[in-house]
Parts: sequence; C-alpha cells; structure tokens
Amino acid sequence: MTAIVGILNKRAAVMAADSAVTVNTDSGTKIYNTATKIFRLSDRHPVGVMIFESSGFMTTPWDIIFKLYKDRRGDQGFDTFEEYARNFLDFLAAENYFSGPKVQAKYLDREMSRYYHRVKDYVSDRFMEQTEDAELTDDETFELIRKLIRDRIADITEAARDRGVSPEFEDYSLDDLRSIAKEQFDSLAEVCAGQEFPEDLRDTWEEGFYEYIRSQLYFLGTGIVFVGYGNKDIYPSILTVYVSGAFDGRLRYHFSSEDESDRIDHDNSATIIPFAQADVMLTLMKGIHPNLRRMVEEKHEASLQKAKEKILSTLKEAHCPRKIMAQVNELDLSDVQQEYEDALDEFIQDEFVDGIVDAVNYFNIEDMVNMAESLVSVTNLQRHISSSEESVGGPIDVAVITRSEGFIWVKHKHWMPGGAEL
Repeated sequence: MTAIVGILNKRAAVMAADSAVTVNTDSGTKIYNTATKIFRLSDRHPVGVMIFESSGFMTTPWDIIFKLYKDRRGDQGFDTFEEYARNFLDFLAAENYFSGPKVQAKYLDREMSRYYHRVKDYVSDRFMEQTEDAELTDDETFELIRKLIRDRIADITEAARDRGVSPEFEDYSLDDLRSIAKEQFDSLAEVCAGQEFPEDLRDTWEEGFYEYIRSQLYFLGTGIVFVGYGNKDIYPSILTVYVSGAFDGRLRYHFSSEDESDRIDHDNSATIIPFAQADVMLTLMKGIHPNLRRMVEEKHEASLQKAKEKILSTLKEAHCPRKIMAQVNELDLSDVQQEYEDALDEFIQDEFVDGIVDAVNYFNIEDMVNMAESLVSVTNLQRHISSSEESVGGPIDVAVITRSEGFIWVKHKHWMPGGAEL
C-alpha cells in the first residue's frame, strides 16, 4: 500500500511518498520497500506526478510509461494544468493503452472474476448466516440463493450508478459488451453452474456487470496525482485522475472529486491533500480518526432512532391516539442527523483544519518539505507500532515544484550506483 501527500501554497508544491509496495505471491503477501511513486513528467516544464494503489497499467509498470511520456511529450507545454492530465490520457490512447487485444481481453477476464467473487462471497456469507439454524428444502435453498444474488448485484449496480459513467463509455451499450465478451460470459455461466448458482440468471449477471464495467467504480486501479503549473498559471495545482484499464479500445478512467484536487489562487492560498492510507494524516489534520468519526455519526443516528422508539413506547403506555403515534413513527430525522454532521464538520474545520492550512500559507519551502516528510513518516511509525501489516515504509522520497525552478528532488532513493534517476 501507500502513503503520499501533496502540500501546496503560493510559493511551491511539495510531494512526499513512502517506498512500500505489496506483492501477492503464491506463498502469501510480501512487502518491498523499493518502490518509486513520484515521477518527473518534463525536463522543461514544472509538472510531476505521484501514484497510489496499483503500480502498473495493464501489463506495463507505470514508471516505464512516465519515462516514455517524458521522452516523447515532455517538451510540450500547456496553458492550463488540466491539459497536462488530458494530454497524458491521450498519450495512453496513442500507445494503444500499452496492450493488444489479448491483454485487453485478459483485463476484462480479471474484472469479471473480481465482480463474480464480490457477488459469490456475499452470497456465501449471507447464506450461512440465514440458514445456520434452519433446515431448508431444495426449493427454499434455490430461491434464497436467487434472492441473495439479485440483492448483491443490485447493490453493486446502485453503487456503480452513483459513481457515474466513465467518460469513454457514455455511448457504450450492453450489446457492445456482449459482442466482445461472449466467451467471458459463457465462462461465467459455467462457473455459476459449477457453484450451483441458478443458470437462468445469466441476463441478470450480464446486465449487472455491464453497469459496473462502464462505471467509475473500480475494484482495482491507480490514482495518478498530477502536481505543478500550466504555462499561464501563477500558482500550483493538484489534480487526481483514476485509471483502471482498457478494453474494446476504450479507457476506464475519471477525474477525481474536489476532495482530491485543488488549485491555489488569490482566494485559496494553501492546501494539504493526503492519499491512499491517509487515516493517520487525516487524524493529525482533523483531530479525529476517520473510523472514529464514522462510528460517532452512526451511533448518533442509532441514538435518534432509539429515542424515537422510546417516545413511541411512552405514548403507547399513555394510550395516545393512534393517529398521533403514526405521525411520530413517520417522523423523518435525517435533517437532524445532517445538522449534527454539519456542526461536527464546522467544529473540526474551525478548531483544527483552518489553523493548519493557515500555517501552511506562510510556510517557506523548507517548512513544507519538513511537514510533507513528517506526515508520511508518522504514518510509517503508526503502522510499525500497531498490529496491522507494515504496508507503509522504506525511504521517503520528497520533491518540490516551483514556477521558476521546475521539478527538483529534495530526497530521492536511487536504484543503482551513481545516482541515475528513474
């Protein structure tokens, strides 16, 4: 896994990243502290990238792709910073997504396999839970499995639609997918039959997978964080693009939300954005661990429901008219919950975030470098002293990008004697 961070103010943009990479082998999971996650995109222009999640695209490592881009397009400059990201995506297309038809077919195979196991694991777990103390007939078993499959596919479909459609798949139809994925769907049907899943749900599987594969919901992909300046920019920007893979000559990608992208301007003087394993950094910045924050919100929502149930019980004991009890029972407390969450957000922003961001506004470049390195280092320390896997670690690479000096390494591990740069 990964811990990376971008810190920007009007003076510069600073990037920091650990070196840990997790590799799945036949004998288990291994962690190597040798990965490079920060790259220079141009020798002439002030732009660089960081990556998290997957270290490769299709079958090609990202470091090779970034090096090729720098060699072939690094001299190109663009007025706006977003154009660098779009030009990079255009480069992937121009290089046929570093894959041929067989590699793209294998990508589709892997995505379908992940989709199938997301459904299968859910069905298996829920089936065991619901039948632990029950004896079902064959027909009841069959119907329960059908229901669980439909429920899980519906859940994934809803999540996929909530995320939206990937830009290159807006006009992609179910018939388009079926025309190039018949073998994969036939194999899926065979696997389902072997697992005693209902064979007549093939349309349900195909329609559900279609909604997933064209969406911005990725089971596996890479976050590419572009950092730097456009030719007409006075101040730096940070822009995140998620890339999963390509099939049928189309790229599955999308530009990230505002939480993972930002632009320094006259009204926005500083920003700090952590990525990947960001929980420790967010705890330092917001004064509360993301999981604790989530639990507090869930407990508050549950408390509201319990309070309503207690009121209903009291009204029933007092023989309150049914009409009034029905009105109480139908009360929508979502606005109360939202007010609570908004108040919590406002407190965190005022008490923690604003103070840190205001300080970064006045930081010189050395202060920004120290802060970026410290944020990654404290994540490494937390993983080291906790019982969880040490998935953040190794040397910390740090780079600075300024409008006048461009991309500069502050700390950078080397892969061979003599300091040759990746």
